[in-house]
Amino acid sequence: MVSSSAPSAYSVQALVLLAEVLAPLLDMIYRSDEKEKAVPLITRLMYYVFPYLKNHSAYNMPSFEAGAQLLSSLSGYAYTKRAWKKEVFELFMDPLFFTMDASCAPSWKSITDHLLTHEKTMFKDLMSMQSGSLKLFTNVDQKPMLLKRQAFAMCSGELDQYHLYLPLIQERLTEALRMNPSPNVTAQMFLMFRVLLLRISSQHLTSLWPIMVTELIRVFVRLEKALQLEKDVSKQGKVVRVAVEKNGPVHFSQAELDMYLSSCKFLDTSLAYPPERMPLFQMYRWAFVPEVDVNRYRGPEMALIEGEQECTPSPHVVRVLEGIEQRYGTLNGLSEESSTEHLEFPLLTQRSLSSITQLVPFLQTLCCSFQGSSRYSPTMTHFPAADYPPSNAEAVLKRLEYIIEEEFLDSMES
Repeated sequence: MVSSSAPSAYSVQALVLLAEVLAPLLDMIYRSDEKEKAVPLITRLMYYVFPYLKNHSAYNMPSFEAGAQLLSSLSGYAYTKRAWKKEVFELFMDPLFFTMDASCAPSWKSITDHLLTHEKTMFKDLMSMQSGSLKLFTNVDQKPMLLKRQAFAMCSGELDQYHLYLPLIQERLTEALRMNPSPNVTAQMFLMFRVLLLRISSQHLTSLWPIMVTELIRVFVRLEKALQLEKDVSKQGKVVRVAVEKNGPVHFSQAELDMYLSSCKFLDTSLAYPPERMPLFQMYRWAFVPEVDVNRYRGPEMALIEGEQECTPSPHVVRVLEGIEQRYGTLNGLSEESSTEHLEFPLLTQRSLSSITQLVPFLQTLCCSFQGSSRYSPTMTHFPAADYPPSNAEAVLKRLEYIIEEEFLDSMES
C-alpha cells in the first residue's frame, strides 16, 4: 500500500476497486457462522486505509474519498464494526472532520449512520455528551462543534429514525439555551433545528416548535435592537453590538453575522415546506413575514418574549429590513454576490456573510412573497416574489437535503 503522504493514481484505483467488491465478496465467502473470521483481515486492511482518512488536505482528497467509499461499504455489515468503530469515532470527533470535498459527504453520512445503528447506545451517548468533557477542541469551540456533530448524526439517519430520542434532544437544546449561548453556539443550534425539520415528521415536532420559534424571535429582536437609531436606543435598554458610529452602519463580528445568517436560513427552511407538511409553523409565520394586517391583530407573539416593554406589530422581517435601510441607506445597487438568484424556496444558499446588507435581497423577497405584503412598504412592490407555496414539494425537500448537507462542510486546506 502506498504511503498516505504520497497518494498515487494506483492507490486510489485500488481503494475504489476494494470499495466496490470487497464487502460483498467477504459476505459471500464467509458463511453466517464464520463472519468473525473476516474481522482480522478487515482490521489489517483498515490499518493502511485510516492514514488516508486522517489527511484532510486538498492534495489527498482523491484518496480520502476512495477510502471513505471503502469504509462506507464495509461498515454496512454489522459484523465488521470491531475493525473500525473505535477509529471512526475518533475521526468523527476530530476537529478537521468536516474538512472535506462535497463528494465525500454521502460516504461519511453512511459511515456515521452505520456507527450509530450498529452500536445501540451510541446515539444516546453522543446526545448526552457534555462539551466540557471533550479534549479535542479548544474551550471556545467545544460547544458549537459538539452541536454540529450531533446535528450531523441526525442528518445521517432516515426520517423519524431518532424521533424516540426527541425528549433527550429537547433537554439538551433547553440546557444550551439556558446557558446564554454565544453567537457560534446559536448558529449551530439553528442548523440543528433545520436538520430536525428534515429528519423528524411534523407530528413529532409539536413540543419543539415553541422552543425553535422563541429562539428565532430572540435573535431577530437582537438584530432589530442593534440596527435601531441612537435616538431610539435609550427607550429599549442595552443593545448588543460590537461598535456603532452614531447612526451610521453597524459593525458586526463574524460570529454575529454567522448567527444571523443561520437564523434566516432556519426561517427560509420553515417557509420552504408546503403548509400542509409544516402545519404548526403556520401559527407562527405571521410574526416573521407580512401576510396579515397585524395592526389589527395582537396574537401569541406578545407572550413569547418575556421582558419586552414594547412590541411593534410589524413582522420581524419588515423591522429588520427597515433597520438596515435606516442604517445603511436605500440599497438599490447591491452587488451580484448578494442578490437572490433563484426566486423559489429555499432562497438562501450563501455560506457566509461579509455584511448584514447581504441579507437585504432575501428580506425584500419575503416582504413580497406573501399575501398582504403591499401594505407594509409600497416601495417594495417592484421587487420579485418567490412562488409560495412551492409547486413541487419533493424537489424542495431534495434541495433542502443538498443545501443542509453542504452546510456542514468546511473549506479544505491546500
